[in-house]
Amino acid sequence: MFGGTSNSIFGATPTVFGSGATQSNPNPMKDVEVVSPPDDSASCLAFSPAALSQDFLIAGSWDSNVRCWEVQQNGQTIPKAQQSHQGPVLDVAWSDDGSKVFTASCDKTVKMWDLNSNQMIQVAQHEAPVKTVHWIKAPNYSCVMTGSWDKTLKFWDTRMPNPMMTIDLRDRKSVV
Repeated sequence: MFGGTSNSIFGATPTVFGSGATQSNPNPMKDVEVVSPPDDSASCLAFSPAALSQDFLIAGSWDSNVRCWEVQQNGQTIPKAQQSHQGPVLDVAWSDDGSKVFTASCDKTVKMWDLNSNQMIQVAQHEAPVKTVHWIKAPNYSCVMTGSWDKTLKFWDTRMPNPMMTIDLRDRKSVV
């Protein structure tokens, strides 16, 4: 089944798993592995916004860390910085100017990572793990939107300890 030549209704052709299979380019997408990858599975990835002159990659992972790499023109990566949560990191989002990264975690918090100072501060809190975080830039304001397994969406001014608005989704019915 997985080796040699296949004599099926599709004809006698070498199979992908067989000894007759040849691969002219083992890396057609020119993928490059990051240097110093997470110790556990990556749960989210985000490339830096176009506002930055250099390319950066942020990854959150199940090892409770968020990492930043510089991605060079040739695809090679250079580890730049790392920060931690008390639980797995489920989502990351860049600010529009690329100076900050927001991280959502199973520790029920959202943190803002100032990449210029390499400082990380908590900017949001939920009653359950935070599944998603988004930076919202509007003409009159900017805020962080968070979504949690506590079935709430919250909107945060990062300078204030309490949300600007909370939308309770507990009464919503899910459609399967």
